[in-house]
Amino acid sequence: MQRLQGLTADIPADLAHADELLTAYGRWARDRMKLHRCGSAEGRYIPPPDETVDEDARREPRETLMPTPDALQVHRALIRVAEVEREILQILYVPQRMRIEQQLRLRRIPGRLCQERHLRGLRMFANLMKAHNAGAEPREASASGNLLAIKGE
Repeated sequence: MQRLQGLTADIPADLAHADELLTAYGRWARDRMKLHRCGSAEGRYIPPPDETVDEDARREPRETLMPTPDALQVHRALIRVAEVEREILQILYVPQRMRIEQQLRLRRIPGRLCQERHLRGLRMFANLMKAHNAGAEPREASASGNLLAIKGE
């Protein structure tokens, strides 16, 4: 978030995990596989094979940025954050077509207020995630990339 220097708050160490979760969630939300259909009326047209792309390379599974159940858990926690702070978190972490600066300008949110709401929103989000994970025993992120594991507390 280098280009957002005046808009984002300095993230304290206790909120770094929440920032990582929201960043991964934003990447997950942005990563949409583009399915292209052929241009026939019946949808049965099969284009000739592309000689430049290896057939096996097309069939390889895509990298999972965040497992879907984890993304849904992050989403559930995010929607429980107070509306004012949630709006800022969504602007900063979930990519939209409009630039972040433009979104804030349209909502008439100055940089200083954005920083304050960012920090408060991260704190709320982290508390909601801790409350949800309270039943789980502390563990590090697993080899499968599970970001929702509770870091040693």
